[in-house]
Amino acid sequence: MNEKEIAIYFHRDFDGMISAALIADYVRNKWSEAQLRLFPVGYSRKINWKEMPLRGDVSFVLDYIFHPQATYWFDHHQTGLNNYDGSLDPHRHFFNPEKTSCALLIWEVLYDKFGYRNLEFQRLVKWADKIDSAQFSLEELINCKERPLKIHLSLGIEADNAYLIELTRLFIQYKDQLLSSQIPLPLIVRWRFEKIQQMRPKITEEFKKRAIFDPQRKLVFFTMSQDFLSCRWAPYYFYPECLYVVGILSMRNGHYMIMVNANPWQKAKNSINIGKLCASYGGGGHPPVGAITVTTASQAQRIAEEIISFLKTKLSSDKD
Repeated sequence: MNEKEIAIYFHRDFDGMISAALIADYVRNKWSEAQLRLFPVGYSRKINWKEMPLRGDVSFVLDYIFHPQATYWFDHHQTGLNNYDGSLDPHRHFFNPEKTSCALLIWEVLYDKFGYRNLEFQRLVKWADKIDSAQFSLEELINCKERPLKIHLSLGIEADNAYLIELTRLFIQYKDQLLSSQIPLPLIVRWRFEKIQQMRPKITEEFKKRAIFDPQRKLVFFTMSQDFLSCRWAPYYFYPECLYVVGILSMRNGHYMIMVNANPWQKAKNSINIGKLCASYGGGGHPPVGAITVTTASQAQRIAEEIISFLKTKLSSDKD
């Protein structure tokens, strides 16, 4: 019997990696003669995503935009369909925007539909869900004593494809044990986290210089490098009363990311669907958080200004 190539495409974050590990574990235990290939994907690929041919005899797309060629698709982003108006196969396509993480969606579908559950992934799924829905305190994120949060923040430092693939392979191999103090923090994570700790004073100082706060509408705007992602808690620490944050990040791949976040610890009176807003500019996300990737600084500036203007108008009308 020839070995099948199984291609797993997954979003470039903690939830995406745990989603990929869950599917890889299922494939290895239930399918014989399978070769796994891992492919991290980000929103910079969104423009031509549907036209991009997927690899593998069988392909999974996880925590990312629907692809008509995908054998199986799992996603929980409100914007995951990306204007696709065709039919979904209930046996192969699993889309539920009410789920707080893709890992939780996969965890439940594997059990309910395929009769499979590996309890050795239980803690990882809980942490993926906790991180993706920001169900932790600001203090937890700043102090960062929990290993999953260290891994989460490490993705802001040189998180190239090789790093994401290696981390995912470690999750597949060690499962929940990777969160145990009995296993040393992997060197590839420790090096990045130690670098983050060293960079923290410089990054937070730069943020304080670059951040613009509108106290009337409780809106924060800033422009920084990708390094900001390792201190993504900064807006809520320095401006705890803020309701929304808009930032332009210059990424190492030469692109620009406009990030738009609602403060998870300070709810607005009438919430704005950030994911839907970002989708209108070619990005995506969830109701409280979204992002858009563009190729030029001028594009990023224009979109950020339009989003800020929209948020200011909405926040002003909420006060009336």
